[in-house]
Amino acid sequence: MMTRLRKLMRFCAVGLTCFSLGLAILAGLHELAGVNYLVAYVTSFVVSNLVGYLLNARFTFLSKSVNHTGAMRYMAVNAVLLCTNTLALKLLVDVLHMWYLGAAILIAFVNTPLSFVGQWLFTYRLPARDRQAAA
Repeated sequence: MMTRLRKLMRFCAVGLTCFSLGLAILAGLHELAGVNYLVAYVTSFVVSNLVGYLLNARFTFLSKSVNHTGAMRYMAVNAVLLCTNTLALKLLVDVLHMWYLGAAILIAFVNTPLSFVGQWLFTYRLPARDRQAAA
């Protein structure tokens, strides 16, 4: 139980770092460069999630190596999240008239536990024999 709690805390720390990076990219592209908020969101999501993959692999899930297969799995989980998050962002901004950064923050809070479970199950989960040795 404590191992999972520590992993969740590490995941949240990485998430906060990537969240800050993503908001900076989103706001910078939209406010300073005039990029459409949805295009800016997709760009910020991809960049911050690539950084998140590297940090989570090493820091949260203590992987000994970072490989293309793991990166593809990580990005597959995030591709699903990106599609649903982008749709949610569009609805929150265009239909409910929320401020785009406020909507992005709300989505991030909902996204964190979903992302953790998805990444743990699909990207970083160890085979049963390795889980027992790591515990």
